[in-house]
Amino acid sequence: MPLSDSTISLLLAVLPISGIIFALYNQYQIWLKSPIRGLPYPPGPPLLLGNANHAVQSRPWLTYTEWAKQYGDIIYLNIYGEHTVILNNLEDVMELFEQRSRIYSSRQSNPYTELMGWQFNSGLLPYGDLWRRHRKLLQQCFRRKISTQYEPIQTAKTHNLLNDLLRTPSDFIEHCKKNSSAMIMSILYGQDISDEISAQFVSVAEETVTALGKCLRPGKHMVSYFPILRYLPAWFPGADFQRRAAEVKKLTCKMKDEPVDFVGKGLLHGTASASLVADLLENCYVQREYDLIKDVAATSFAAGAETSAAAMESFLLAMSLFPEAQKKAQAEIDRVIGKERLPTTDDRPFLPYIEAVYRELMRWAPILPLNTDHTTTADDIYKGYYIPKGTVVYANTWALTRNEEKYPNPDIFNPDRFFTETGHLNDDDTVLTFGFGRRICPGRHMASTTVWLAIVSILANFDIKGKGTNNKDQKFTSIGEMFTDNFISRPVPFECDIVPRKNAALLASK
Repeated sequence: MPLSDSTISLLLAVLPISGIIFALYNQYQIWLKSPIRGLPYPPGPPLLLGNANHAVQSRPWLTYTEWAKQYGDIIYLNIYGEHTVILNNLEDVMELFEQRSRIYSSRQSNPYTELMGWQFNSGLLPYGDLWRRHRKLLQQCFRRKISTQYEPIQTAKTHNLLNDLLRTPSDFIEHCKKNSSAMIMSILYGQDISDEISAQFVSVAEETVTALGKCLRPGKHMVSYFPILRYLPAWFPGADFQRRAAEVKKLTCKMKDEPVDFVGKGLLHGTASASLVADLLENCYVQREYDLIKDVAATSFAAGAETSAAAMESFLLAMSLFPEAQKKAQAEIDRVIGKERLPTTDDRPFLPYIEAVYRELMRWAPILPLNTDHTTTADDIYKGYYIPKGTVVYANTWALTRNEEKYPNPDIFNPDRFFTETGHLNDDDTVLTFGFGRRICPGRHMASTTVWLAIVSILANFDIKGKGTNNKDQKFTSIGEMFTDNFISRPVPFECDIVPRKNAALLASK
């Protein structure tokens, strides 16, 4: 006999509450047996049945930053029975993620990401042997010395970006996306991929990465906290996530398989150009290695394309809002490089103010304002607080970059904050967006070069002048609201004029 609508509604209401009660009961039993019972959890908002309703609101990193002022730098949430800790101070992040990395380096299993086919992703794997295999290959491909081999491709693609901005400057957002994806695709899969095929790969990656980002936020999807819900059929009321996950999984499989298969066929027919994946495939002899290459390549492409584009867009926004920093940067470029040639990576050591612009950009507009979670693999005590095994711990990058003691007037884009009183760059060169400890981004050296090249090349050839937002009635009460509510955060739509500088080297080469 089919269930009535009222019965179904009752089941949907009772199931989450029952799950919370069961989870809390289990935690209570563990606590009773624990030698550290009596120690408190870190402070946090006192909300009944957990803080899930607050955890999923728009731009949660802004809320967590405000909560830190009230409850302290370490905030505890209970989201559907799951222990969650938000770290808002760099000292705590470094102590737990770096000094205690042995127990703070895993990842929480997420049924929703698995439904979407993302269990292959290196960054989402729990700490263990499979993760170590992924990490070893990523380090092999992207460590600092190896990353310098990709600079000719990065330089060529940056020049393409300059030409695109020269032809159609109003399309700067699309140009940033195209440049970022074309760069990582050429490094991974080769430069012989047609624009049409490349656009297909990029479109698929953008959609599936966006879907992934939405489910990585604390408390966003109930199935992430109640794995049993993954077995509900798609037609069941409230189980529409099944349909969406199935759609995303098709795209995820395409993103992972098709580019590597394309390179593999090229190798068989002798038509493949030089690329990172081609080199790996030529030394691949078993299916296990082939699958690993697919996983690592897809991880690199998904991470590299979106993050670099977001950084470039944020740079253009910063220059349009803070023209004084732009003028100082251009003066240094003109003095050191002149206008007879385009900048290269060899110029980086001789351009300290440009280096400060890069550091300030990564501070002022963190691409991941809420860093990916670290999950504890053992009970821990920190500053008198009990952090149980299985706790999901987040570094609130937005709060770290808004520490007013370290960065006075943090919403102001001010590269001078990275210089000492004697005029030399200080030692604050850690990019917090790249993560921490054993989970630090393995592609950070290549990403740094990509963003730095874009900064110095654009400033050498163009003036960026602000025009405001596309929505003239839109009012922002803080810098934080000028960035999107996504896992990978980028500026909300804005306009700026990108005008060629007089006698720029780019124009001279035409």
